[in-house]
Amino acid sequence: LSIKEAKLLPAIFGEVDILKTLQLKPGVQSGGEGFSGLYVRGGGPDQNLMLIDGATVYNPNHLFGFFSVFNSDAVSGIDLYKGGFPARYSGRLSSVVDIKMRDANPDKWQVAGGLGLISSRLSVEGPIIKDKLTILVAGRRAYFDIFTRMYNKSQEGKIGFSPIPDYYFPDPNTKITWRPTKKDKITFTGYYGRGVFTF
Repeated sequence: LSIKEAKLLPAIFGEVDILKTLQLKPGVQSGGEGFSGLYVRGGGPDQNLMLIDGATVYNPNHLFGFFSVFNSDAVSGIDLYKGGFPARYSGRLSSVVDIKMRDANPDKWQVAGGLGLISSRLSVEGPIIKDKLTILVAGRRAYFDIFTRMYNKSQEGKIGFSPIPDYYFPDPNTKITWRPTKKDKITFTGYYGRGVFTF
């Protein structure tokens, strides 16, 4: 599945969710409306191996399963193995979801972004040394906390008022690609995901 195909589908709250796109494939079911858990051929969500550029992602969800941690601006494509997957993918029973981050544009600098109802995103990419060294930095942040704080402040002091908890998540991604020769490529991929839920 390419990211271009994923972006053609309707998105919840304006956010393209890669895992929800996979739920439309044969043999894959969701855990319920709006949730991004994958049930592949009868297996549970904990039986899927989630990889981003070969590194295991142990918790691929935000907001208790409503959003995946994968930023669509930083992804080039997804390979879903529903059975008979290669031996190099070991340790799971149900499926393998191999997500590949894209390389930055080697020719010119580009900036892209988007505003959504619940989150916004920004990506910057370009060559540090033309045709040799490139960098892609992409980030996404949800801002539920801004609205809940405004509501809590407006209701402060009212009888029986119970404040709504704050919740937000930042998702920065980085990929640095170095091509020492025409045949060789060395990459550094970084991802940091954190959901902040406070009372």
